Amino acid sequence: MPKLSSIKLTKRAVEAALPGQCLSDSEVRGFRLIVSPSGTRRFVASYRVLGKSSMKAIGTFPNLTVEEAREAAREVLRTARSGTDPQEQERALRKAAEEVRGAPTVAALAKVYLEDYAEQQALRPNTVRHSRHLLGLATASLGKRKVAEVTITDVRKLHGDTRSKGIEVGSKGVYQANRLLAVLSKAFGLAIERGWRTDNPCKGVRKFPEDQRWRNLTNDEVGRLLQACRAYEAGVRRRAEPLKQAQAYGPPSLLERKAMDREAADAIRLLLLTGARLQEVLRAEWPQFNLDEGLWEKPSAHTKTKRQHRLELGTWAAQQVEEMATRKSHPVYLFPGKPELRRKGAAVDIKTGKPKGITPRADLRHPWEEVCRMAEIEDVKLHDLRRTLASFMLSGGASLAAVGKALGHTQAATTQRYATLAPSVQRAGIEEAGRRMWEAMAGAAGGGQVLPFKGKGSAEG
Repeated sequence: MPKLSSIKLTKRAVEAALPGQCLSDSEVRGFRLIVSPSGTRRFVASYRVLGKSSMKAIGTFPNLTVEEAREAAREVLRTARSGTDPQEQERALRKAAEEVRGAPTVAALAKVYLEDYAEQQALRPNTVRHSRHLLGLATASLGKRKVAEVTITDVRKLHGDTRSKGIEVGSKGVYQANRLLAVLSKAFGLAIERGWRTDNPCKGVRKFPEDQRWRNLTNDEVGRLLQACRAYEAGVRRRAEPLKQAQAYGPPSLLERKAMDREAADAIRLLLLTGARLQEVLRAEWPQFNLDEGLWEKPSAHTKTKRQHRLELGTWAAQQVEEMATRKSHPVYLFPGKPELRRKGAAVDIKTGKPKGITPRADLRHPWEEVCRMAEIEDVKLHDLRRTLASFMLSGGASLAAVGKALGHTQAATTQRYATLAPSVQRAGIEEAGRRMWEAMAGAAGGGQVLPFKGKGSAEG
C-alpha cells in the first residue's frame, strides 16, 4: 500500500495526483483515492466492521466526479457503521438474486416494468407507450446484460449516446436522454425491491440541462388558428390527405369523415379555450360537463396530478361544448375513436351499451399539422395552446393563482413557468416603470422638469 496523504479531494487534487499515490479525503474519513502505477485513478471507501478492515471500490475518475464518489463513500460508510459489511451484504444479495431469479437481464427488467409495474400503478396508455420506446433504447445496448452487472458508467454512456443520437437526427436529444434516465431509474428501483441488486446505478448520473420552452401564440396567430379550424372542419386542405383503409370495416364514409374533421377542429378549439391537457380533452365524456352551471368536472383518472379538477368554463368554452352537444356522434365520448365502430352494425357491449372496443380518439397529430400549415404558424405544439391561454389570462389581468386553478396546477412554481405576458403588455409595464423612475430622479433633483428619454422604444422615439 502506498504512503497515505490526507488532503481534501477536489477535481484539481485528483488530476494532480501522481502514480503510486494514495490520498485520503479530509472531509469524509475513509474516502480515498488510489492512483495505480499506470495512472488509473480509483475511488475507494475504507472501513472497519467487527475489528476487520476492508476496502470497497466505488469507481474511477473521471467516470465519477469527486462529489459523486464522496456521496457514494458516505453511503458505504453509513452501512459499515451499522455493523454490516457493505461488500458482504452486496455479495449475499447478488448471490441470492441470481440463485432465485436466474440472474435476470435488463430486457427482463424492462418487461417487468412495462407489464407488472404499469398494471399495478395504472399507468396511462400514452405513458406506457412512451416508456416502451425509451426502454427499447436501453435494451438495444444493455438488454443482454445482467441487472446486477450494470454500472453507473454503463448508464452514463447510454445517457450520453441517447443525447448525441437524438441531436444527429434533429430531435430533442437532451429531453429524450433525460426521460430515458428517469424511466430507467424507476426500473432499477423495481430491481432493488425484487432483490436483483442493492443499488440504483442511475442515481449518480446527472441530467443534462434543459431549456425551458416559452412559445405561445400571439393575438394574430390565435386569429389565424381559429380561422384555419373553420376551414379544416369544412374540408379545406392545403394538400391532399389520403383516406386510410380500415381493416375489416373498410374506409369511413364521407359523413364519418366529415364528423372526424369537425371533431378534430372542436378538440383544438377546446384545448385553446380551456387550457386543458391533450389527453384530458380527448378522453372527455359528456357526463363530466354541467353546462347549466358552466362546469367541467375532470376525474382524477384523467388528470396528470391524479386529482379531480373542477374547471369553470368561460362563456366561449361553454358555447363551444353546447354547440358540439347538438351534433354529438357518441353518447359518452366527445371525441370517439375508430369511426367504423360508430356504425349501426357494430357489436354492442350489453353491460355498457357502447360499441365493443370503442375508445376515445388517440391523438390529433395529423389534423394539428394541417391546421398549422393552413394558419401559417410554425414551431408550435398542441401543449403551447395551454401556455397561450395562461398568457391571455395574465395579459387580461388575471392573477397567477387564478391561472394555476384554471390549469389544474398544484404548485405555484409550475404556474410561474407559464407566466409569459404578451409583448405589448410587457412593454407597457416597462414603459410605466421607466416613467416613474425618471420622475423619481427629477424629484431627487429638486422637482425640475422631466424630459422624456429620446431612445428606441420610448414613447416619442
